[in-house]
Formats: sequence, structure tokens, C-alpha cells
Amino acid sequence: MKYLARFFAPQVLIGLVGGLVLTLLFLWLVEAGSAAPQTPHNVPVAAVGPGPAVSQLAAGLQRGGFHVIAAPTEAQAVALVQTRNADAIVNLGTRQLQTAQAASPLTAIVLPQALASLHLRTTDITPLAPGDPAGLGLMFISLASVLGGIPAGVALSLLLKPRRPASLADAGGRVLLLAVFCGLQALLIAAVTDGILGYGGTHMLTVWAFSTLLSTAAMAITMAFIAAFGLLAGALASAIPILFFGVPSSPMPSPWNWEPAVYRVLGPFDPFGAATNGNINGIYFPQASQAQNLWVLLGLWIGVPVLLLLGLGWRSQRRPSGLAAAHSTSIGSAAEVEGVTNPSPAT
Repeated sequence: MKYLARFFAPQVLIGLVGGLVLTLLFLWLVEAGSAAPQTPHNVPVAAVGPGPAVSQLAAGLQRGGFHVIAAPTEAQAVALVQTRNADAIVNLGTRQLQTAQAASPLTAIVLPQALASLHLRTTDITPLAPGDPAGLGLMFISLASVLGGIPAGVALSLLLKPRRPASLADAGGRVLLLAVFCGLQALLIAAVTDGILGYGGTHMLTVWAFSTLLSTAAMAITMAFIAAFGLLAGALASAIPILFFGVPSSPMPSPWNWEPAVYRVLGPFDPFGAATNGNINGIYFPQASQAQNLWVLLGLWIGVPVLLLLGLGWRSQRRPSGLAAAHSTSIGSAAEVEGVTNPSPAT
């Protein structure tokens, strides 16, 4: 009975129930995101042609959730796509529709149907890679980075004693260790990605860079919150925003401007979404800006937990000196009391 009783200890039951609740929460978030209707919300489309014809096209597409951007020439329209300011091009002069599957697979499917009455010739100027025809590989790259970073952060926090950095140097050493580990882990992820999906060369470098940043963010948040608030808080602080919310808000295969409002607004500020979007830009749209993706990952999701770790180390470094001073003061006070209560015999 004693052997069986330990399986019903409060901490064991709390752990089991907590794990079940987290599993159901993850399932609910993922399925809610998948079940939500995917409709366009101001999806940008570049249009080339006479002004009245472009205006008529814009009025028709606006009712379907598309936003038309007039471009004087096709070269300028292509530049809008290459910089991620448009997801397709409608050239009314040449009667041609050019989609960009890598930017928006859904636009590449829905827009030709919406413009079927115009009988446009459809081509794709930025197709997805043959090894990743649905774009799911980019999402799974981010998923692998997160699933590598969070458990590693938990394991390292449990192995290091104490869990809270003992000094500023200790905190700096932990930050350096997690950065090196995440860089090596991302290198393996990039190598596997190259072998399976064919993202080699400079694409492999892009995958390595953003996998490193995402793994570092996941691991740093986990370690910082475990050090500050305990094991459960650290695991939840990283799992809920990065994994539970990050997977359904990934911009591939469903772009943000096709998602419900919560994912459309918050998705770009989630590290999972920023890393996936960074890979999309680096692999398919090298002319697009990476400023927001890098700011979200480096400034927000890496910078804040790293500063928290360093702050905890600095606080721990200052605390022993204060305790030592208080200890010496208490010893001195005790000695004075001892001298009063037990005076030395006169010589």
C-alpha cells in the first residue's frame, strides 16, 4: 500500500492534472486556429493598367477582402512583391495574373478563382521549393527549434546549482552556454533541413540564423523564469506563448492576413511567427526587410530574459555582502550583550 500511495501524493496528482490541462490547452489553441475560417483581410495585390480599369478592379476585389495597390509599371509591381508589399500582380494590359506562392499560398489559390471572369493567364513568380511544396517545412523548422530550446532550458536549470545565478559572472556564463548550445542545435536543424527539404547554400545559413535566434529565445525565457519564479512558471512562460500560441499563428502555410484577428495582430510579435517569417523572407524574398523579425526575436524575446538573468545574478552578487555585514553586526551585538551579562572579573 505504501508503494501505491506515493503515486497519489498531492505533488504527483498536481503534475498529472497540470500536464493534462496543458495538453488540452495546446489542442484547443491548435484546433481553434485550424477550424477558424480563413478569409482575406486587406491582402495586398499590385495592379498595372489604365487608371479607370484599375479602379474598377480595386472596387471588385475590395469586396472580397483584397487591397489593390496601383503600380505604374510591371517592374514596380514586381518590386512590391519582392519586398513583401504585395502578394500578387494583376497586369490588365498583358492580361496576366502573377501570384507569389511563397508569400501567400492561399492568395495563389483564391485570387485566380476571384478573377476567373477576366480570363487572365496565371503564372507564379515565386513558387515554393520542390522539396517543400506546401511550405509546411518552414513551420516545422520553427517547431523543431522550440522543441529543442524549451526542454534544454528546463534541463540546464535543473542541473545547475543553484537555479538562480549566484553572481553576474555566473549569469553571463549561463547566457554564453545557452547561446553556444542553441547555435550548435540550429546547425544540426539546418543540416537536416538541407538534406530533406533542399534548403542549402545561403538558404541553409538563413535557416541556421533564425533557428539559433528562436532556440535561444525559447531557452532563455525558460531559464530566466525558472530562476526568478520557479520550475512551473518557467515552463509555462515559454510553452504558452512560443509553442501553444506560436504554432497556430505561424505565417506559413496560412499568412497572417488570412488569419482570425488574434493571430493576425499578435502573430508578428510572437517569436515562432517572427522566425518563420524571417526564413520566408531570407529564402524567397531577400529584398524584403528583416527589421521587425530581428527586433521581435533579439530585442523582445531574447533581450528581456537575458536582462532578467543578468539582473538576478547582479542581485545575488550584492546580497551575500549585505548578509555578511548583517551577520558581523549580529555577532558584535551578541558579544556586547555577553560582556554586559557576564562581565570579566576584575584583575
